[in-house]
Amino acid sequence: MNSKENPKKKGCDKGILKKFKMRLDLIFDYNGLVNQGATCYLNSVLQVLFMTKDFREAVERFGHCGQDQKTADFHLKSLFKTLKTSETHTKDILSILGIGNVYEQRDAAEYFENILSMVNPCVSKIFKGHLRHTMRCSEGHVTSDETGPFWTLPLSMENPSDSNKTYSVREGFEEFFKSSTVGGMFCDQCNEKTDSTIACKMEHPPEILTLLLKRFEFDYRRMSYVKNDCCVDVPHTLRTKDCDYELYAVVDHVGSLRGGHYTSRIKSYQNHNWYVFDDTYVTQPNPQSISHMNNERSQSVYLLMYKKSHAPDQPREEEMKKKEEELKCMEEEWKKIEEELRILNEEWKKMKEELKRIINVESRRRALKLERIYVEFKTCVDNNGRAVDDIPQQLMTIRETMKMIEEEEKRINGVEEYRREIEKNTKEIEMCRRGIEKHRGGLKEHRRGIEKYRKGFGEYRRESEEYRKGIKNNRRRIEECRRGIVKYRRGIEYMTESVTSHRGR
Repeated sequence: MNSKENPKKKGCDKGILKKFKMRLDLIFDYNGLVNQGATCYLNSVLQVLFMTKDFREAVERFGHCGQDQKTADFHLKSLFKTLKTSETHTKDILSILGIGNVYEQRDAAEYFENILSMVNPCVSKIFKGHLRHTMRCSEGHVTSDETGPFWTLPLSMENPSDSNKTYSVREGFEEFFKSSTVGGMFCDQCNEKTDSTIACKMEHPPEILTLLLKRFEFDYRRMSYVKNDCCVDVPHTLRTKDCDYELYAVVDHVGSLRGGHYTSRIKSYQNHNWYVFDDTYVTQPNPQSISHMNNERSQSVYLLMYKKSHAPDQPREEEMKKKEEELKCMEEEWKKIEEELRILNEEWKKMKEELKRIINVESRRRALKLERIYVEFKTCVDNNGRAVDDIPQQLMTIRETMKMIEEEEKRINGVEEYRREIEKNTKEIEMCRRGIEKHRGGLKEHRRGIEKYRKGFGEYRRESEEYRKGIKNNRRRIEECRRGIVKYRRGIEYMTESVTSHRGR
């Protein structure tokens, strides 16, 4: 009996293990975000930003520019740092975005654009593109030519009530850039109203192209927004005139406008596997569902993120562009410091002229008082025989006057001490300027290093290490410059208070 039961028990154990593997298909490579109530819309887009390599590296690289805890860069850097090792909450991000009611369903695309608008432009530039809208009359005259930035391209979905029709993203993307004709537009050159053709062109293709499927549209019969749940044909590659794009992230929405749920599916740049991020749950989809990898059909896709497909020899050029962007940001910081120094120098010149004027006025007052004392003393001596009784009173007046003169001398000496302090601050400013000149020299060396980098990849690695050391030294010097500016400002404020009190006396 026992020999027959043992195989059954082993079979039961294997079946249980298989069931647990199917149900507990949790992936520990990445971590989730806690849903604070109904904040799945924010969790889905934050996971996309975290899994975007260039964006995450930019947040870590330019995070020192936003040490203020009121900036989005600071909180994103802290969130990404924690998310690497464990699941975390989004309370700080909710606060910086001004989200008070966490139980209200909101639009993921709206807060995706809000985050990109609040961070440093050097961080969000990979998602930013430019569209050029040109309007021509029937005679070919250009009546309007405007270029504007965009974060997402909204694709209108036809037949929102027809849930059986399949919508093609590729066709919708091509339809977005097709020309359209509008009647009754006035042309200045023709001096009359004509039919005009409006053309749209992507002037600057972004590194990350984000497509927004307009599933929520206003129904005039119901007088409310309704959701289009039609099936969507999603291509995994998208070709434009200038470059090719590859799908790497999808934000899905299921449910209605007011009671839905957001999740995200993202392809890892580290192991090239797809992951599903559902708040705190991070799972890997069934390999059979993603085996085709050319097209997929879904009724829940809402946001599509495509990244540029680069040739094998292009990663080095991308790294060089990142280094050049970092150098530009550092140059902008130094320009701001130089502008502050220029303003402080102008204030110093004005204060110097004011000090000279005060010293000249005090010198004249002192001379006048000495002359008055001499005249009174001479009068006292001449009238010695006639006004002997008035001599003690005149001596008292002379002593009081001498005390006043001593006090004035002490004040003038105090002004001289302020002048010496200002001269010390001037020397510190000169040291700051020399430091900035050294930074510029360092920038030139970095640029030479970048030029050398193009000649060989191995030589570039060695120079990149020197570049990193130079950045650390530059940051240290910038901090020294800032401390010198703060110290100089305190000296000016102290001097201004002393001059003001002196004037009051």
